[in-house]
Amino acid sequence: MAASAAKANRQVARLRAQLRESQARVQELEQRLTALETSAALQFGRLVAGAARNPRRRAPRLPRELYRLWKKRNAPTPASATATDAKNRVELDHVDRAEDRLLVAAPYDGPVIAGILGRPAAAALAGHAKIVSLYPHDAVTALETADVDMLVVDAAAGEPGGPWAYLGMPGMYDRERVLHDTRELARVRGLPLVLWGEAPPPGLAILEWDATVTAPARLAELVPTFQPA
Repeated sequence: MAASAAKANRQVARLRAQLRESQARVQELEQRLTALETSAALQFGRLVAGAARNPRRRAPRLPRELYRLWKKRNAPTPASATATDAKNRVELDHVDRAEDRLLVAAPYDGPVIAGILGRPAAAALAGHAKIVSLYPHDAVTALETADVDMLVVDAAAGEPGGPWAYLGMPGMYDRERVLHDTRELARVRGLPLVLWGEAPPPGLAILEWDATVTAPARLAELVPTFQPA
Protein backbone atom coordinates (compact mmCIF):
# COMPACT_ATOMS: atom_id res chain seq x y z
CA MET A 1 0.00 0.00 0.00
CA ALA A 2 2.77 2.42 0.96
CA ALA A 3 4.59 1.76 -2.32
CA SER A 4 1.41 2.41 -4.34
CA ALA A 5 0.74 5.65 -2.45
CA ALA A 6 4.30 6.84 -3.03
CA LYS A 7 4.01 6.03 -6.73
CA ALA A 8 0.73 7.90 -6.96
CA ASN A 9 2.23 10.92 -5.20
CA ARG A 10 5.15 10.97 -7.63
CA GLN A 11 2.77 10.80 -10.57
CA VAL A 12 0.67 13.66 -9.18
CA ALA A 13 3.79 15.77 -8.64
CA ARG A 14 4.94 15.07 -12.20
CA LEU A 15 1.54 16.01 -13.63
CA ARG A 16 1.47 19.22 -11.60
CA ALA A 17 4.91 20.15 -12.90
CA GLN A 18 3.80 19.48 -16.48
CA LEU A 19 0.68 21.59 -15.92
CA ARG A 20 2.74 24.50 -14.57
CA GLU A 21 5.07 24.24 -17.53
CA SER A 22 2.13 24.18 -19.97
CA GLN A 23 0.54 27.21 -18.30
CA ALA A 24 3.80 29.12 -18.49
CA ARG A 25 4.11 28.23 -22.17
CA VAL A 26 0.55 29.37 -22.86
CA GLN A 27 1.22 32.67 -21.09
CA GLU A 28 4.40 33.19 -23.10
CA LEU A 29 2.59 32.50 -26.37
CA GLU A 30 -0.18 34.88 -25.38
CA GLN A 31 2.35 37.62 -24.67
CA ARG A 32 3.89 37.09 -28.08
CA LEU A 33 0.45 37.13 -29.71
CA THR A 34 -0.45 40.37 -27.92
CA ALA A 35 2.76 41.98 -29.13
CA LEU A 36 2.04 40.81 -32.67
CA GLU A 37 -1.56 42.00 -32.58
CA THR A 38 -0.51 45.48 -31.46
CA SER A 39 2.39 45.82 -33.89
CA ALA A 40 2.06 48.67 -36.36
CA ALA A 41 3.36 46.47 -39.18
CA LEU A 42 0.56 43.94 -38.77
CA GLN A 43 -2.14 46.61 -38.51
CA PHE A 44 -0.73 48.34 -41.59
CA GLY A 45 -0.88 45.04 -43.46
CA ARG A 46 -4.51 44.52 -42.45
CA LEU A 47 -5.52 47.98 -43.64
CA VAL A 48 -3.80 47.64 -47.00
CA ALA A 49 -5.08 44.09 -47.47
CA GLY A 50 -8.61 45.23 -46.73
CA ALA A 51 -8.38 48.05 -49.27
CA ALA A 52 -6.94 45.69 -51.89
CA ARG A 53 -9.62 43.09 -51.23
CA ASN A 54 -12.51 45.50 -51.48
CA PRO A 55 -11.35 48.84 -52.96
CA ARG A 56 -14.89 50.13 -53.44
CA ARG A 57 -15.64 49.92 -49.73
CA ARG A 58 -12.27 50.31 -48.02
CA ALA A 59 -10.08 52.43 -50.32
CA PRO A 60 -11.84 55.76 -49.52
CA ARG A 61 -11.20 55.17 -45.79
CA LEU A 62 -7.61 53.97 -46.16
CA PRO A 63 -5.84 57.36 -45.83
CA ARG A 64 -7.73 58.22 -42.65
CA GLU A 65 -7.09 54.81 -41.11
CA LEU A 66 -3.39 54.96 -41.99
CA TYR A 67 -3.18 58.40 -40.41
CA ARG A 68 -4.85 57.08 -37.25
CA LEU A 69 -2.32 54.22 -37.18
CA TRP A 70 0.57 56.69 -37.61
CA LYS A 71 -0.70 58.81 -34.69
CA LYS A 72 -0.74 55.73 -32.47
CA ARG A 73 2.82 54.69 -33.38
CA ASN A 74 4.30 55.92 -30.10
CA ALA A 75 1.41 54.88 -27.87
CA PRO A 76 2.42 52.61 -24.96
CA THR A 77 1.84 48.90 -25.50
CA PRO A 78 -0.89 47.50 -23.24
CA ALA A 79 0.07 44.95 -20.63
CA SER A 80 0.02 41.34 -21.74
CA ALA A 81 -2.83 39.15 -20.72
CA THR A 82 -2.24 36.75 -17.85
CA ALA A 83 -3.06 33.07 -17.81
CA THR A 84 -6.13 33.85 -15.71
CA ASP A 85 -7.34 36.35 -18.32
CA ALA A 86 -6.91 33.74 -21.00
CA LYS A 87 -8.97 31.26 -19.02
CA ASN A 88 -11.85 33.72 -18.69
CA ARG A 89 -11.64 35.18 -22.18
CA VAL A 90 -14.72 34.80 -24.35
CA GLU A 91 -14.14 33.76 -27.94
CA LEU A 92 -15.16 36.53 -30.35
CA ASP A 93 -17.82 35.74 -32.92
CA HIS A 94 -18.09 37.06 -36.45
CA VAL A 95 -14.96 39.20 -36.34
CA ASP A 96 -13.70 39.27 -39.95
CA ARG A 97 -10.24 40.64 -40.50
CA ALA A 98 -9.13 42.17 -43.74
CA GLU A 99 -6.52 39.53 -44.52
CA ASP A 100 -9.09 36.80 -43.86
CA ARG A 101 -11.40 38.29 -46.48
CA LEU A 102 -8.67 37.86 -49.07
CA LEU A 103 -9.05 34.12 -48.65
CA VAL A 104 -12.82 34.02 -49.09
CA ALA A 105 -13.94 32.80 -52.49
CA ALA A 106 -17.34 34.53 -52.37
CA PRO A 107 -17.15 37.38 -49.84
CA TYR A 108 -20.27 39.10 -48.58
CA ASP A 109 -21.14 41.99 -50.89
CA GLY A 110 -23.83 43.75 -48.84
CA PRO A 111 -23.57 46.07 -45.84
CA VAL A 112 -21.39 44.81 -43.00
CA ILE A 113 -22.34 46.32 -39.66
CA ALA A 114 -20.76 46.39 -36.24
CA GLY A 115 -23.76 46.00 -33.97
CA ILE A 116 -24.63 46.64 -30.35
CA LEU A 117 -27.83 44.70 -30.67
CA GLY A 118 -30.47 42.86 -28.73
CA ARG A 119 -31.62 39.47 -29.97
CA PRO A 120 -34.76 40.72 -31.83
CA ALA A 121 -32.76 43.39 -33.66
CA ALA A 122 -30.01 40.95 -34.57
CA ALA A 123 -32.61 38.55 -35.98
CA ALA A 124 -34.29 41.34 -37.95
CA LEU A 125 -31.04 42.55 -39.49
CA ALA A 126 -29.45 39.16 -40.13
CA GLY A 127 -31.10 38.74 -43.52
CA HIS A 128 -30.11 42.19 -44.73
CA ALA A 129 -26.52 42.65 -43.52
CA LYS A 130 -23.54 40.77 -42.18
CA ILE A 131 -23.29 41.43 -38.45
CA VAL A 132 -20.16 41.76 -36.35
CA SER A 133 -21.55 41.58 -32.82
CA LEU A 134 -19.98 43.84 -30.22
CA TYR A 135 -20.02 43.08 -26.50
CA PRO A 136 -19.12 45.27 -23.51
CA HIS A 137 -15.84 43.47 -22.82
CA ASP A 138 -14.50 43.63 -26.39
CA ALA A 139 -16.42 46.30 -28.30
CA VAL A 140 -13.48 48.61 -29.02
CA THR A 141 -11.08 45.78 -29.87
CA ALA A 142 -13.58 44.06 -32.16
CA LEU A 143 -14.48 47.31 -33.93
CA GLU A 144 -10.83 48.21 -34.39
CA THR A 145 -10.06 44.91 -36.16
CA ALA A 146 -13.32 44.39 -38.08
CA ASP A 147 -13.94 45.44 -41.68
CA VAL A 148 -17.37 47.06 -41.36
CA ASP A 149 -19.38 49.83 -43.02
CA MET A 150 -21.20 51.32 -40.02
CA LEU A 151 -21.86 51.10 -36.30
CA VAL A 152 -25.47 50.22 -35.44
CA VAL A 153 -26.77 50.59 -31.89
CA ASP A 154 -30.10 49.01 -31.02
CA ALA A 155 -32.47 51.24 -29.02
CA ALA A 156 -33.54 48.07 -27.17
CA ALA A 157 -30.03 46.66 -26.61
CA GLY A 158 -30.25 47.61 -22.94
CA GLU A 159 -33.20 45.39 -22.11
CA PRO A 160 -32.53 43.20 -19.03
CA GLY A 161 -31.05 39.79 -19.67
CA GLY A 162 -28.74 40.71 -22.54
CA PRO A 163 -25.00 41.49 -22.55
CA TRP A 164 -25.74 45.24 -22.85
CA ALA A 165 -28.42 45.23 -20.12
CA TYR A 166 -29.45 48.74 -19.02
CA LEU A 167 -27.44 50.47 -21.75
CA GLY A 168 -28.64 54.06 -22.00
CA MET A 169 -30.12 54.14 -18.53
CA PRO A 170 -28.86 56.72 -15.97
CA GLY A 171 -26.08 55.55 -13.70
CA MET A 172 -24.71 52.78 -15.94
CA TYR A 173 -21.28 54.38 -16.20
CA ASP A 174 -19.44 51.29 -17.38
CA ARG A 175 -21.82 50.85 -20.32
CA GLU A 176 -21.67 54.59 -21.08
CA ARG A 177 -17.87 54.55 -21.17
CA VAL A 178 -17.72 51.58 -23.55
CA LEU A 179 -20.37 53.11 -25.81
CA HIS A 180 -18.53 56.44 -25.84
CA ASP A 181 -15.20 54.81 -26.74
CA THR A 182 -16.86 52.72 -29.44
CA ARG A 183 -18.58 55.74 -30.97
CA GLU A 184 -15.34 57.74 -30.89
CA LEU A 185 -13.50 54.96 -32.72
CA ALA A 186 -16.30 54.76 -35.30
CA ARG A 187 -16.00 58.53 -35.86
CA VAL A 188 -12.25 58.26 -36.35
CA ARG A 189 -12.76 55.49 -38.89
CA GLY A 190 -15.43 57.50 -40.71
CA LEU A 191 -18.19 54.98 -40.01
CA PRO A 192 -21.81 56.19 -39.88
CA LEU A 193 -23.41 56.05 -36.42
CA VAL A 194 -26.86 54.51 -36.76
CA LEU A 195 -29.56 54.15 -34.12
CA TRP A 196 -31.84 51.19 -34.79
CA GLY A 197 -35.44 51.09 -33.56
CA GLU A 198 -37.81 53.42 -31.78
CA ALA A 199 -38.23 54.86 -28.27
CA PRO A 200 -34.56 54.75 -27.21
CA PRO A 201 -33.70 55.19 -23.51
CA PRO A 202 -32.54 58.66 -22.38
CA GLY A 203 -28.84 57.89 -22.62
CA LEU A 204 -29.18 56.98 -26.30
CA ALA A 205 -31.80 59.55 -27.26
CA ILE A 206 -29.56 62.51 -26.39
CA LEU A 207 -26.62 61.30 -28.50
CA GLU A 208 -25.89 62.49 -32.00
CA TRP A 209 -26.67 59.96 -34.72
CA ASP A 210 -26.09 60.07 -38.45
CA ALA A 211 -29.35 58.22 -39.01
CA THR A 212 -32.21 56.56 -37.17
CA VAL A 213 -33.38 53.43 -38.96
CA THR A 214 -36.39 51.20 -38.42
CA ALA A 215 -36.38 49.36 -41.77
CA PRO A 216 -33.52 46.93 -42.54
CA ALA A 217 -33.52 47.83 -46.23
CA ARG A 218 -32.38 51.37 -45.38
CA LEU A 219 -29.00 50.17 -44.19
CA ALA A 220 -27.63 49.86 -47.72
CA GLU A 221 -28.69 53.45 -48.42
CA LEU A 222 -26.31 54.68 -45.71
CA VAL A 223 -23.28 53.24 -47.50
CA PRO A 224 -22.46 55.51 -50.48
CA THR A 225 -20.49 52.80 -52.28
CA PHE A 226 -23.63 50.68 -52.56
CA GLN A 227 -25.64 53.38 -54.36
CA PRO A 228 -26.38 52.98 -58.07
CA ALA A 229 -24.05 54.93 -60.35
